[in-house]
Amino acid sequence: MSLTSEKTTAIILESFVTAPLLISDLPEALRFQPSTLSLPARPTPLNFSQKLGHLYEDALTILLTNSQKFHLLERNLQMQKDIHTTVGELDFLLRDLNTNQLIHLELATKFYLAVGSDLPGPDTRDTYFKKLTHLREHQLQLPRNFQAHLPADYRNENIITQQLIYGCLFDHIEAPEPSTPEFLNPKCRRGKWLHLTDLPIHFPADQEFQIIPKPLWPVPLELLTKATLESWEPAHTLERCTMVRVPSDLNPYFITPAKYPD
Repeated sequence: MSLTSEKTTAIILESFVTAPLLISDLPEALRFQPSTLSLPARPTPLNFSQKLGHLYEDALTILLTNSQKFHLLERNLQMQKDIHTTVGELDFLLRDLNTNQLIHLELATKFYLAVGSDLPGPDTRDTYFKKLTHLREHQLQLPRNFQAHLPADYRNENIITQQLIYGCLFDHIEAPEPSTPEFLNPKCRRGKWLHLTDLPIHFPADQEFQIIPKPLWPVPLELLTKATLESWEPAHTLERCTMVRVPSDLNPYFITPAKYPD
């Protein structure tokens, strides 16, 4: 990928503000509205050598720090019963400067592949339903269940919880209908997936593929027109799910190992 770190940072921040979310409103927490955030003129370049989740936490931190609407109070706030027992962690704690409301905000970037009725991720230990259950039953409940373990500055204030889940749902290339699991945003990003061994069935031998590097997985393809992506040549074997772009196609593709999801 021939992009400077400044340009890649700008693409990711723009994606944060404009990309559709993966998960809709939940009974436990409404969606945060990222369109209320403003893009900084000259953001500090992000560190791309870290995990995707940490990278996108850094990106959101830049946007919140630049915001005229929110004041970022805490990030990765540990909630402890005592010095030996941590009950959880709040991704972000903000204050709405217009209403003075405290907001606990949970952030995630997730990618799932529809395999029958299941929705595993590229790492099959993660699934849509497992993430959703953990989010609803634990992460979004932390301020409500353990408010007494918040720092004293926030302990007696009303806190609302919101969530911000980015990502993409990939249907199998031969699926007759798109997957529609509970709480999926109907306007979320969609893609297609297929096994490496099935590429000759669906694409000509001279098909051009461009690899989408992991830091840009959450970015909609229309924003990736600003990036020059490297070509990807199918190999005989594949060790992990690989996201690619097919020129002139609006769908991202996950190419998976032959035995996926086993």
